[in-house]
Amino acid sequence: MSLESIGIQKIPTEARRGKPRSLFYLWFAANLTIADFALGFLPLYFGMNFTSSIISISIGNFLGAVIVGFSAIMGPKTGYPQMMGTTNSMGRLIMRFFGIINLSNTGGWFIINNVLSVTALYLIFGTTYLLLLPIFVLVVFGVAYIGHNFIHQVERILSYILGGLFLIVFLKVLFFSGVQSSNTFSGFSLSTTRIDTAFFGMIALSYSYLMSWGPYASDYSRYLPQNVSLKKVFSHTFAGSFISTTFVEIIALVISFVTLSTQSITSLKNVSGPLYPLSLLAIALGGIAANVLNLYSASLSGLVGGIKLKRTVFVGLVAIVGGALSLLFYTHFYNFFDNFLLVLDYWISPWVAILIIDFLVLKRQKLGFDKRVNWNGVLAYCAGLIVSIPFMNVFFGNFNYTFIISKSLGGIDISYFIGFIVAAVVYYAVSIDRRTVSSNIGPGNARS
Repeated sequence: MSLESIGIQKIPTEARRGKPRSLFYLWFAANLTIADFALGFLPLYFGMNFTSSIISISIGNFLGAVIVGFSAIMGPKTGYPQMMGTTNSMGRLIMRFFGIINLSNTGGWFIINNVLSVTALYLIFGTTYLLLLPIFVLVVFGVAYIGHNFIHQVERILSYILGGLFLIVFLKVLFFSGVQSSNTFSGFSLSTTRIDTAFFGMIALSYSYLMSWGPYASDYSRYLPQNVSLKKVFSHTFAGSFISTTFVEIIALVISFVTLSTQSITSLKNVSGPLYPLSLLAIALGGIAANVLNLYSASLSGLVGGIKLKRTVFVGLVAIVGGALSLLFYTHFYNFFDNFLLVLDYWISPWVAILIIDFLVLKRQKLGFDKRVNWNGVLAYCAGLIVSIPFMNVFFGNFNYTFIISKSLGGIDISYFIGFIVAAVVYYAVSIDRRTVSSNIGPGNARS
């Protein structure tokens, strides 16, 4: 166990190591979390039936896992953290801007997992939140401080522990909680599937959660050998993300229909019976698995954003600030969780679309830092974001506004998908056009 000395520099060849399967364990553990668990209670809150809930969760998670998988394959080729990939498509100045944006993204998830995980610990030990929160944050800080290799080791161990704990919870709920004789069993009816605003909203929320790992993915694959199979990198990342996220959300969904409650942790406690300390322990450990990644990637994103601190120092700073903000967001948490997820989509979707086109389609797989601004990428990003605005239904705090197309669709917010598609198409079009112009004025044509 040695302290990681590399910050956001390119990983040298002699430091490359590991196998793609390590990514499965990392993303499997990181998604067996309380945030996923809380997400599984939202369909009942929206008034959905069980069938439509399962379908919407599966679709959203599939699409989100694809994004994380495509993002992860950039790490072995570039050797840099994920946010550094912005330099090719938008330039190093815009890269710094998005580094700071992702710092707020990772910080937000850090707060979410702190609140939910420490709530679980409170239900186990009954100790004040003010004491449990610093202890929880200190554990997360310790792992993130040591760095990349230790993170992979810890996540592998947690993947086994969490997988076993959540399986026990699921079996307890399914077979030993009176589900078969419960009057709420009618909620599991498979006869109809309601396709409405809530259905598409749940797809968006599921997609939003899993897709939000996209700006992190290469942070944990960049140490792999450069000649590693990218198909294996994608498949292990996709499988770890999709399987664990869908599994834990379905567990939560079952519990919500059994208890007819949208209170995630309280419902888990009631259904688990004498096993509730074990169930809540799974919630807390899942929070550690996720927040280690949030904290580590926050430090890298801040460095990409131009913050002049050592990674280890910045990890500590984010831990302190994030812990303090967790106290502020402890009340009215569900509204914050829902709104935070939706807002995430607005900046990430067009950004990750451009990176995927740049890396996979245009094959620009070696990062360059010579350009301050690449206007092709900026134009595509702005186009994706602006065109998506009429499709937005924005809830944040006391602010609520449904834009014109979203209103005509009954309040469905599909702006993230629109932003992704538009940004990808525009970036490809302007990049291909530039290549065509360059070839037409090249040496061959000049001689003719």
